[in-house]
Formats: sequence, C-alpha cells, structure tokens
Amino acid sequence: MPNTPEEKRDGPASLLPRHPTASVRPRGQSSPAPGEAVYEEVFRYQLDQLMADHSHPSRSYLALQGHDPSPAVMDRLRTLAPWVQPLSQCRVSARDGVTDRKTGAAGLIVEVGSLHWLHEAAVDVVGGCYETPWQAAARCYRVEYDGERWIVTSASNLWEI
Repeated sequence: MPNTPEEKRDGPASLLPRHPTASVRPRGQSSPAPGEAVYEEVFRYQLDQLMADHSHPSRSYLALQGHDPSPAVMDRLRTLAPWVQPLSQCRVSARDGVTDRKTGAAGLIVEVGSLHWLHEAAVDVVGGCYETPWQAAARCYRVEYDGERWIVTSASNLWEI
C-alpha cells in the first residue's frame, strides 16, 4: 500500500526523474532540469564522436535550439572539450560554411534541437552537425535515464550530406 500521496497517485513511476523539475545529478552537484541534462548528454555524445573522427575542424560551436547553451552547460562541456565555443562565436555563410568570428578558421556547428518525451525516463532528441552546405547531418538520439544519469542509448541518421 502506498504511503504518500505521490506514491498513491504515481505508483512506482514516482521514483523516476520528473520532467521538468527532476534532479539528474548526484548529490552535492548542481542539478540541471532534466531537459538541460538530456541536452548536455547529447552534446557529450556528439563531441565524443567528433573526437574519435579526426576529419572535422578542431573548433566546434554548440547550438541549443539555434541559440547558445547556458554558461553552466558550456563550462561543463569544456571539461570534455576545451575548444568548444557557443554558437554566437561563429559565422555561417553559404560560400565559406562555418568560420570563427575572430580568426576566420573553419569550424563545425554541433546542434541539439527538439526533445520528444516518450515517458519520464526516455526521450528522443534531434541533433546534428553543420560544416558547410555540402557537409551536414541530422540524427535522432534516444536518451534514457538509468537511475543515476541520462545516457544516449542509440543514434540513428535522419539524413547526411
């Protein structure tokens, strides 16, 4: 028999992180909202893939739904990849693709877009990369909560050029 009103209403699902207010970080660390934690995990996954594939430019610009990610997310991602910059630090043109605003060096936009919640512990996320009009890709990432943190469990191509 459930003991609290939340257990009566929600049953075992009440033990899962609640979106949009659940904690997804261990105690003692700042706890971003689940959406932010999911976005951050997809960025981490994408950056891991880029580091494994050395054919991309060394500078990556992160875009969260077409805007700069929060400073907190940027700070946490820089521990993984110190060269990442927010989207606002690059310029995009049809002729040159992605370039750094200060140096003009070639770069790559790594974007995380829409979330589609499947249930409290699983979400599909659309994201991808853009380098030039002839070098871009979009993917769907399945992200699941494992009881401690959000993890990308699969990635599938939506399109690639």
